[in-house]
Amino acid sequence: MRRTTDGQNALSKAIFPASDKAGICRPGRTFKRAMRPFLLASMLFAAASVSADTLTFNVIGIDCAMCAPPVKKALAAIPGVTAVRVDAKTKTATLDIPAEFDRSTIHRALSNAGFEAQLPGETNAAIEPLPAAVLKTLDLAVSDGKTKVNIDRLVVPGKITIVDFYADWCGPCRVLETRIERYMVAHPGIAVRRIDIGKWDNAAAKQATKLGATALPYIRVYDRNRRFVRSVTGGMWDEVTSALDSADRSK
Repeated sequence: MRRTTDGQNALSKAIFPASDKAGICRPGRTFKRAMRPFLLASMLFAAASVSADTLTFNVIGIDCAMCAPPVKKALAAIPGVTAVRVDAKTKTATLDIPAEFDRSTIHRALSNAGFEAQLPGETNAAIEPLPAAVLKTLDLAVSDGKTKVNIDRLVVPGKITIVDFYADWCGPCRVLETRIERYMVAHPGIAVRRIDIGKWDNAAAKQATKLGATALPYIRVYDRNRRFVRSVTGGMWDEVTSALDSADRSK
């Protein structure tokens, strides 16, 4: 038979349950202390399981698979939001939110990233133009394109500048214009300089063609040191944000 020391017996009595004079089995003090973290963790997990709600909704503005990462990033940054999943094929996002969550923060976060949310119960969601009062706070300027523009002077030092060759008849140009303006609300270090090419028949149109424009929308992105970074044709939002990220990282 294996012998136990007095120390081992004392430890056993402290940790494992023992009967008192009434014959009731009660846990020792050390056992209670050891179990506290596990009990607390179980209570927190149970509370989270009860209060968490899973929400799935449509995301307006997802053009391709490359749009999923910025959508996920914008949603994951919202306080209280967890387990963000974005499906570019179905153009939906799924996330977990706590009880009494303010769902308007989802609209605000996606709007600032150039997207929009259509939550359950909402209809006719679209990327709407900003109010005139908000537009006045943005660094925007427009040229009629009747004369050749000096782009070197147009680019704003100390800011990322988007030189946007556009036309009033170009529907995709208006969509891109709205998305960029929404993006600027959350990124005040961006300036936009728009140049009207008319019907491909003015000085700006000839200038855009020489720069490489083959279709509209056509933008050129410059960094804070006024250096050209990249051009984007067609207005694909993932390409636009990628060019802006490259300009932001440029030194």
